[in-house]
Amino acid sequence: MKRSNAAEATLSKKTFDRLRDIIREQAGLDFPDGKRYLLESRVKSRLLAQGLPDFETYADRLEQDHTGEIAKLVNAVTINETAFFRHPSQFEALEASILPELVRRRQQERANTMRIWSAACSAGDEAYSLAILVREVLEPRHPQMNFHIVGTDIDTEVLEAARTGRYRQRAVRNVPASYLRTYFDRSGDTFVIKPAVREMVDFHALNLTDEGDRRTMRNFDLIMCANVLIYFNETAKRDVLRGLYRSLRPGGYLFVGGSEALGGLDIPLEPIRMESALAYQRPTNGSPSP
Repeated sequence: MKRSNAAEATLSKKTFDRLRDIIREQAGLDFPDGKRYLLESRVKSRLLAQGLPDFETYADRLEQDHTGEIAKLVNAVTINETAFFRHPSQFEALEASILPELVRRRQQERANTMRIWSAACSAGDEAYSLAILVREVLEPRHPQMNFHIVGTDIDTEVLEAARTGRYRQRAVRNVPASYLRTYFDRSGDTFVIKPAVREMVDFHALNLTDEGDRRTMRNFDLIMCANVLIYFNETAKRDVLRGLYRSLRPGGYLFVGGSEALGGLDIPLEPIRMESALAYQRPTNGSPSP
């Protein structure tokens, strides 16, 4: 018998399977059996918002509505834990070797634009970290070079937050004090990215598992896609990586999370080990697309 109180509703195995199939189809996110409690807690907010009595009724509605409510469901289940300069070793490698190398490569090609993509950017912490690094390290040395930074996420709500550029103390805990003074305005316990930095980043919605969306992202010198692949099943992970490979220029670099090794996925990216970080590079020898 269905419950009449959404706050007391529980997610049955059958309805869990229905909901995760919808989420997998629409967003590519995978919820294994052991994550049923997590899905239940995140979806319950949508039951309450819709005034529905139970998960079964909500699943029925989703199967009839493939637009508005599904987008809100994806926003609810997306995990958005992030922070500025979250992976210090990666940013050290970017500053010390990778970004200077990419600038030299573009100059040798007589090109004056470098393209950087923060995939699954959440509230924009990583994209703005990249913008700060570019502004601090590269722009003074290469004033003729243009830097185009793009941040994408499937969650439309966090993208709106990213565009405002407002962050709490926890998000900026890794930011050097000199950067806080230079690139943020402080209001109480809120830190606001200065307009000059916000203007360096374009944010828009994108589903990494959607081939049509991926095709719009081409000719990037650097892609950051950390702590995302762990939420995809093997098939979706392989498809996403193939898309990221195609999005890179030859010689471009991809960073993923420290626990997201790409071995066994048959993607022709070469692992490049630095002192404290691992990156993957698209070869320059014309390797075919996977």
